[in-house]
Amino acid sequence: MKAPITFLQGIIIAIIAPIVLLVVFIIFSNHNALGMVEKDYYQKEQNYQSLIDREIRTNQLSQKVNIYNDDEGVVLHFPTMFSPADISGNVVFFRPSNPNNDFVIQVNINEDGLQSISTIKLQKGAWILKIFWNNQQDEFYSEKRIFIDR
Repeated sequence: MKAPITFLQGIIIAIIAPIVLLVVFIIFSNHNALGMVEKDYYQKEQNYQSLIDREIRTNQLSQKVNIYNDDEGVVLHFPTMFSPADISGNVVFFRPSNPNNDFVIQVNINEDGLQSISTIKLQKGAWILKIFWNNQQDEFYSEKRIFIDR
């Protein structure tokens, strides 16, 4: 017949079990990378007021940047109130699930104020387009979530 657990054995088990669980948790935590979504988040936080000012200026425009998907990729249609030659800036493709896939391209619009960006090489899923653009006087910011499904 098996002997029951004694009081002393119970105390030892009650002390050892949480310690073992804590050690297993620490080992498990160290093997899982907890990467930041943005590497330079502190600098971006410092520049946040500038972004807010850009967004306010953009919202005051009568025409906004129109961002949409078509068969070939993403199309950016800039306001016609500005001359296409005066518009410059960057388009940031931000992948929330994997910051290693983020990339930046230059704004390069045609005479109609359009820029088409191929999405053939992009991974399927959610992306955030952040457009930092300016004309010769003011800076603007537009953002839109898109979903690549091919």
